[in-house]
Amino acid sequence: MRAKKVICIGLVVALALGLSACSCSKDTTTTNSTSKGSEASSDYNPLDYVTLGQYKGLTVDINKADYEVTEDKIVKKEMELCNGDAEFEPDSSKTIVKKDSIVNVDYVGKLDGVPFEGGTAKNVWIDVGNNCDASSGTKYIDGFTNGVLGGRVGDSADYDITFPQNYGSANLAGKHVVFTFTINSIAKDVKQTFTDDYVKSHSTYQSAQELYDAAKKQLEDELAQQKSKDISDNVKKQVLANCKVKSLPSGLVDDKVEEYLNTYKESYKKAGQDFEKSVQNDYKLSMSEFEQQLRQEVEEMLKENIVFEAIAKQENITVDQAGFDNYCKNLASSKKLTSVDELYKMYGKNGDKADGEKYLKNIYLCNKALEFCVNSATVNEV
Repeated sequence: MRAKKVICIGLVVALALGLSACSCSKDTTTTNSTSKGSEASSDYNPLDYVTLGQYKGLTVDINKADYEVTEDKIVKKEMELCNGDAEFEPDSSKTIVKKDSIVNVDYVGKLDGVPFEGGTAKNVWIDVGNNCDASSGTKYIDGFTNGVLGGRVGDSADYDITFPQNYGSANLAGKHVVFTFTINSIAKDVKQTFTDDYVKSHSTYQSAQELYDAAKKQLEDELAQQKSKDISDNVKKQVLANCKVKSLPSGLVDDKVEEYLNTYKESYKKAGQDFEKSVQNDYKLSMSEFEQQLRQEVEEMLKENIVFEAIAKQENITVDQAGFDNYCKNLASSKKLTSVDELYKMYGKNGDKADGEKYLKNIYLCNKALEFCVNSATVNEV
């Protein structure tokens, strides 16, 4: 079962960024909390709405091995660079599924004993250790491949799993299901396929060595980014657990929900589609269910933001113009926009540039506050 994002958060993040833009702060000029700059203006004092707990000097424990470049990981990256077209062959000498196995399976997912749509597949190669489709790299829901770990070729076994509460399909979100796996075979070591001829015919690289070097470099960069993200996510989770949002400014949630709904409706209208019918047909949600889910996601996002607004206020963290300009430039480029003004219009209410700039300054400020918390944390690599 491939992972899906809940519809509302996908739509909200696409427009609102929230703290999901934190990774973009890596492209900015880092400044300390006492540097001169402008505050991201708002109509309220965030400290009136948040009781701050510990947000400095937190401790993060990470598994060092998760971010080490190994030959097995390089092989998987080579597979990706070969257009996800790795040729897996069964290895009859392998009979027990291990954590690093690539396994061919059939599976059927059942909800209350009845197979559900999208939960059945045959002859699929799955990467057990990375919990993903072995060819495409598409992630499964958390814990999915645990259902075959330790199994034997030829076995069939049931595995219980619970879908996330925020899963994209309303009829599966939070539901307990049973997957029946049949283990067909375990793959041979795929590295043997990376000959010069194979590489030339399956990728843009001209030799096995060139592919290997590119895979290693990309893997090093990706693991470094993942390590940084995991540390940041861990710190963010602790900060949000330690700080209490007493309430949100009056009307803030209502205004944001209305703004997003209007934006969605206009977007669907331009595409010649009926928004309400699309929600019902594509996501199996009524408009009231959609709006309720949207409201929950918006409220969660705004609570996260106001915590980091309060930290910024407490620590006198401000918006440095050079860093903000660079942030917006990179963000505009990532969205294939021709100018920062277009970016401001995209995020401004009713396309208002000034409103968009104000909003993005607030997000940039929140990211700087999170960065401040991350920089003060102690990271233990075990």
